[in-house]
Amino acid sequence: MRPHRVFAENEIAEVFQLSSSLTLEQMADYFGICDNTLRAIFERQPEVSEAYRKGRSLAISEIAGSVISAAKGGDMNAARLYLSTKAGWVQTEKREITGADGGPIKQDTVWTINVVGE
Repeated sequence: MRPHRVFAENEIAEVFQLSSSLTLEQMADYFGICDNTLRAIFERQPEVSEAYRKGRSLAISEIAGSVISAAKGGDMNAARLYLSTKAGWVQTEKREITGADGGPIKQDTVWTINVVGE
């Protein structure tokens, strides 16, 4: 049986730094292991899992703060993003098409029949 992979302190620090931009699969690739091995390391070394979670949370918090600042500064796209993800706000657009003077749409149908072989 192969020995278990153990992350050193410097690798745990790398996990913290990389967690903001890499998925678990990408992080496993970075360390040259498969994602199942990384998950097993998370189980055996809770400090590695904690570094990953805290790094992601910190990045999310920083980006969310930037979005909130932009929204408060009048950036409507940032405001929409914040409201749609945090407040359940949904922007919908409904279009109705009518004919002249609001009446039904007039449709003319013309059928052409070509007789072949006569």
